Amino acid sequence: MTRKNPDLAPLSRSEWRIMNLCWRLGKCTARQVWEESRETRKRDYQTIKTQLDRITGKGYLTVEKLGPLCLYTPAVKRSRAVGKAVDEFFEVVLDRALEPLVVQLTDRAELTDDEQAAIREILEEASRRSDPSGKED
Repeated sequence: MTRKNPDLAPLSRSEWRIMNLCWRLGKCTARQVWEESRETRKRDYQTIKTQLDRITGKGYLTVEKLGPLCLYTPAVKRSRAVGKAVDEFFEVVLDRALEPLVVQLTDRAELTDDEQAAIREILEEASRRSDPSGKED
């Protein structure tokens, strides 16, 4: 088994694609990942195997040898990896400013009534948390 890394290194774009397959598949072999990935992108089997080994080295996967096969299992929950990526994006790209993100998301997609209501609820909850007195204006 490979050690879990508490300080996860960022994933590349292609590593994210492979990790999304691994999270969806659960335990999987390199061949399974290769077959699944061929639906969207043609890559050599050895390339997939190399990327799985790199992702394992970063601590996102564990690997168990079963004879000639390697069985890869996600070692990090998807929500943790996504949270880390979002935090890094917020810090580095957005310089801790939320407005550009909200503008981009609302400009690119037509929000449904349900999505707009969910966003309002999130903002109201954030407002309640930032006002400890509980007073409403």
